[in-house]
Amino acid sequence: MSTTTVTLGDRTFEIDEAKAQEAYAAKKVINGRDTMFFNILPLKYQWAYELYREMKNNHWEPEDVALRADAAQWASLPEDLQQAVELLMGYQATSGEITGAEEIYAIRDIVTAPELKLVFGRYVHEQNTQQDVLVHIFSSLGLNPVTCTSKFAEVASQMKALTDKHLVEFDRDVDMTTLANKQAFAKNTFFFSQCMEGLQLYSLYSVVLEMGRTGKLVGVTEIFSKLLRDAGFRCELFRKLFAELCQENPDIRTSEFDDELAAVMDEAVALEKAFIATLPGAASVGLDGATLSNYIDHVAARRLAACGLGPASAGSPLPWLDEVFFPNEVHAGHSSATTQSTSDFDDDDL
Repeated sequence: MSTTTVTLGDRTFEIDEAKAQEAYAAKKVINGRDTMFFNILPLKYQWAYELYREMKNNHWEPEDVALRADAAQWASLPEDLQQAVELLMGYQATSGEITGAEEIYAIRDIVTAPELKLVFGRYVHEQNTQQDVLVHIFSSLGLNPVTCTSKFAEVASQMKALTDKHLVEFDRDVDMTTLANKQAFAKNTFFFSQCMEGLQLYSLYSVVLEMGRTGKLVGVTEIFSKLLRDAGFRCELFRKLFAELCQENPDIRTSEFDDELAAVMDEAVALEKAFIATLPGAASVGLDGATLSNYIDHVAARRLAACGLGPASAGSPLPWLDEVFFPNEVHAGHSSATTQSTSDFDDDDL
């Protein structure tokens, strides 16, 4: 029996070469071998394991950020800035329902490669962290959750309408061998991450983050910066998943399908720009509507280009925000073609 040695962290494993090649070939984003064991080795999607480790290494707790100074400052803030924070908290409290985050569990069940399921497990952990954020900020600032969600209700209904229009509900038993379902699955991964979590309410985040740059609610803005970093990991997870899915299933990408995705992004951009027209607090922190609209165009162009759906953005009107909204450029620069020769599983495959 021919064996090969692989290392994962500080542990070394001996793997039967023939079985390793068989396991490697059976790994796919969808329609791969469904095993009752969580067999990570040999890694096929190295990027997924690396992303999982980076997400885990960036673990944080909301309570680590003290909000006593923010609480003391809250009453003295102008009303429009208070409204901006309340709107953002209303979004945080309802974002799962609005963006269709429950579909994450269906996607996790449908993907078959264990290293992909591993990183989705970390995703679920980050959703739990978001709930801790709500408790920490609501209690520290003395905000009323019902009031915040009520103020956000109109925007929430418009975002929910977009989700209901484009997000397809799946269950774990769906037939993923049909082209229609594969395309719907690909569209879900694109829509959820690039159009919703990767674009919506970025103008509102911008206003709140700018408050922190001018010494207002520094603790709250630090927490939101951390949340956005986590969201950047998730957007990158889905972008990579989309790329791998389309590479393994080349029938998904047609000119009509690509046009459909671009049109969905256009709808998301239009919704965000309509929100900018009523956005509270922008003028108070020195952000005008035209600049924010141009920034949303920039974000959309970057999301589309990263998915192979258009040219890269010429430049950012608010480059400091790119450091917050696009924290994982190191991953975006990697090729999505991660398959390697099955004859040599060494440390680089891990």
